[in-house]
Amino acid sequence: MHAINIKHKVLLLFLGVCTALCSQAQVFLTLDSCLSLAQQNNKQIQQALLDVSKAKEVKKQAMTHYFPQVTASAMGYHSLHPILEIGIDDIGNASVRDLLIALYGNYGAALGLENTLSLFHYGYQVGVTALQPIYMGGKITTGNQLADIGIQAADLQAQITQRDVLQEVEESYWLVLGLREKQSTLIATMALLDTIHQTVEAAVEAGLVLPKDLLQVELKQSEMRRTQIQLTNGLQLAQQALCLNIGLPYSDSLLIIPTTHSQMLPEEQTFSLASPSATTEHQLLSLHVRAAQLQHRMALSEALPQVALGAHYGYGKLQANWLSNNLGSETGNGTVFVSMSLPLSGWWETSHKLREQKMAIQQAQLQQEQMGEMLNIRTKQAYNQMQEALLLIQEYQTALDISANHYHLTQASYQAGQATIAELLEAHTLLLKAHNDLTDAHITYRVNARRYAAYQ
Repeated sequence: MHAINIKHKVLLLFLGVCTALCSQAQVFLTLDSCLSLAQQNNKQIQQALLDVSKAKEVKKQAMTHYFPQVTASAMGYHSLHPILEIGIDDIGNASVRDLLIALYGNYGAALGLENTLSLFHYGYQVGVTALQPIYMGGKITTGNQLADIGIQAADLQAQITQRDVLQEVEESYWLVLGLREKQSTLIATMALLDTIHQTVEAAVEAGLVLPKDLLQVELKQSEMRRTQIQLTNGLQLAQQALCLNIGLPYSDSLLIIPTTHSQMLPEEQTFSLASPSATTEHQLLSLHVRAAQLQHRMALSEALPQVALGAHYGYGKLQANWLSNNLGSETGNGTVFVSMSLPLSGWWETSHKLREQKMAIQQAQLQQEQMGEMLNIRTKQAYNQMQEALLLIQEYQTALDISANHYHLTQASYQAGQATIAELLEAHTLLLKAHNDLTDAHITYRVNARRYAAYQ
């Protein structure tokens, strides 16, 4: 008895492990989980976020131009011969030269002095310079404003990229859901055809119907099998596309999306016709116009005066042979200065640049107007397509009800011997088509509703 309990425990443990392994092998993906995974793993979204980070770094670079620019320099030299040599004999004034000759003759040798002064034989110079911009023609301020616009533009572009990716993910999700719904309908249809085949086959054997009726059923079964192959391949491709967008490796056991017909029904939500000026694209175009205006201001700054305040401190060693052991030759000195520059010869070139930038502003404004009109058309089109899909759902639902009623009547007539097998199969075909049309209408509504929601 004890051994039996152990066997039961081992069996239960084995079943538990198998269940755990199966649950690990299957990943149920809902729409929310797909959208969440896409935000985390999609490469396009990641690149767009990196563009935002890059724009912020450009802004930080532009901010450094407000602060002093500090540079350090160092130089050392050692020449083969002194760069400057001056001897007593080189003095042009004869009286001074004779006096120095006499003094050198009396005291020079005793003091260990040479009759020639050598300078710049070897030495070094180090220094630090700080330059604080005071007025650069507005270039620094304009550059920082352009950097701010760059951040805003990158952020808007990231929003557009994320919106488009999530829209594509949702479209792929609903496509998979629709194909699974069609696959379920097809499986039920094939099961029904198998039942019809058995009934007709028995009737043929009993001599109640002709063999051609059985052939018609078998032809319909062959058609359904071909459709099943196409649906299976289409579903696999749709699942692979969805996995690619959400950043998960594709696996037959990975993507298991629970699907019911009610999941594709329209949600209770109210949509109103959106204004194109509220779209992210329109905001991005407005930034494009503003950037063109700042580029014009940047070109103008090149023709204006530039003023800077600077300070320099240097320390060096001057080698001279008259200084014993170079005593007193190491010196340091500091300087404060103001610099101003005005590009006189650049005015002509700058005038042409300014005209070019004005044309660029006009182009940006024209592009904004053109894209605004296109956005207006696209917004209205998305709204109309969404409303059209909603109305088609109602019409296809009515068609499905009629087709189902027609099939049941034809089936009853066939069983009573008042309808042929061809009429029964035709009624069944109409029912299957009506069901698939309704599924497509649900998917179309979901896709168009998602597209239009981007303009809200």
